[in-house]
Amino acid sequence: MSLGRGGLLCLVLAVLASFPARALPEHTWVVAIGHNDGAPNEVSLLYAEQDARALSNVLREHGGVSSRRILLLLGEDAATVRRALLDVNAAIRGQAGGGHPTALVVFYSGHADAVSLHLGGTELPLEELKSLVQGSPAGVRLLVLDACRSGTVTRVKGVNAAESFDISLRNEVATEGLAIITSSGASEASQESDRLGGSFFTHHLVNALRGAADEDDDGKVTLTEAYGYTYAQTLRSSGQTVALQHPTYSWEVKGRGELVLSVPAAPRGRSGRLRLGEAALYLIMEGRQGGPVVAEASPQGQRRELSLPAGNYFVQQRKADEYREYQVSLAAGAVVELARLPFETVRYDRLVRRRGGSKPYTQHLSLLGGARGQMLVGEGITPQFQLGYGLDFEWGSIGARLRGMTVQGPGSDGVLVRRHEELGLGLTLLRFVDLKPVSVAFGLFVEGVFHRQVFDSDRLVTNRRALGAGVGGILLVERYVGAGVSLRLEGGPVSGLFPHAVVDGGEEVDRELLTPLTWWGTGGLVWRW
Repeated sequence: MSLGRGGLLCLVLAVLASFPARALPEHTWVVAIGHNDGAPNEVSLLYAEQDARALSNVLREHGGVSSRRILLLLGEDAATVRRALLDVNAAIRGQAGGGHPTALVVFYSGHADAVSLHLGGTELPLEELKSLVQGSPAGVRLLVLDACRSGTVTRVKGVNAAESFDISLRNEVATEGLAIITSSGASEASQESDRLGGSFFTHHLVNALRGAADEDDDGKVTLTEAYGYTYAQTLRSSGQTVALQHPTYSWEVKGRGELVLSVPAAPRGRSGRLRLGEAALYLIMEGRQGGPVVAEASPQGQRRELSLPAGNYFVQQRKADEYREYQVSLAAGAVVELARLPFETVRYDRLVRRRGGSKPYTQHLSLLGGARGQMLVGEGITPQFQLGYGLDFEWGSIGARLRGMTVQGPGSDGVLVRRHEELGLGLTLLRFVDLKPVSVAFGLFVEGVFHRQVFDSDRLVTNRRALGAGVGGILLVERYVGAGVSLRLEGGPVSGLFPHAVVDGGEEVDRELLTPLTWWGTGGLVWRW
């Protein structure tokens, strides 16, 4: 039976989860194969051999597999791999007489097509590999293939078009069970990531076995949990590229419980446990920010723990509206709760400006109130309101704003009472500089302005309407207060450009173009998302 898409995933996991769990047998063999080079016409991979090493290490550290039964084959040709599998099967056959339960885990990372694995210019037919694993005397057999046959995103594992990469099982399994997991569907590309330092699939599988997949919080990771977690995370990661990647799962189990692949909750050697807290995506780097990526994980369950080697880590918790960044020191055998550690908050607008995070831009609304200096004689300082919308990019912020004001008083002749109304619609261009406590910005705005003057007098004076313009500078300071909301103070110089009537004895005798220079200032709230 074969599963290639998420439509059957829930059914598969529910059926398998109904069996009681059982751990990897004490006598478990692991053959981890990695080869960066494929056929002569295939681009070399960077991380296939590293993937094989990572998978074997996690099974040794958290799966209880003895180092003496882990065979790591890096950069070997097809003949060497074939001989190694035959030797391991012979060793397992020799153990079978002693009545010990046995298991065989075979992992491959490298180039392949629908016909064979590509190992540095040599080929190992897939049918032969399947026969070597399926025919093993081990009671439990697990074959994991991180390879595919086509694609153009980053470095893909296998680039030759061929028939479907079909790994269906026949009803010929005479022992306890066999499962096969592949990193992608029949026509999909398996991808490497420079940021993760490995393939999407193997990276998430390794972190699943470190505890990220422990959905029921029992301290153990089953085959079902590991596959379900790896499927979801590989799909998420590949969704950020132009080629989705759906891991597949084929299995046959004969009345036995589900297989436990790792027990990350059990203290081992130089490892400690990092309890990550609330549901989120976590990026964990070795040492400090910018160090090698150890894990990009969304742990399951309520405890949400990862077992990691003792050391210092930079942890970035990616919440819906901000990142929280922690510096963690993890000792061997210790359990560190992230929620108890101090952290620094980095909002998405700051991440966009420093080319980080997953968003290309953020949006914001602003509601501000303030005042403007005198533009016309007799008006004095006038109150105004301002409503704005903007987009924050890495290179700067652009926005639109609506401004309004009303002032009432005598005109320049000191006699004629009027109400002066303005409504301005403008564009802003800003450049932000993020400091630790606040963000500051500087820029310019231009606007078109509609003026209306309404006179309140016994004299016959016609109400007036006119269009004008304004241009000015912006200097602002923002401080974040939480929930996407910031406090903002802004202001600067402004110059108007508008026609003005010259009145003599209550009658308009002339018009002049005014270009007064004054100041403006506002304060209020900004909401970003």
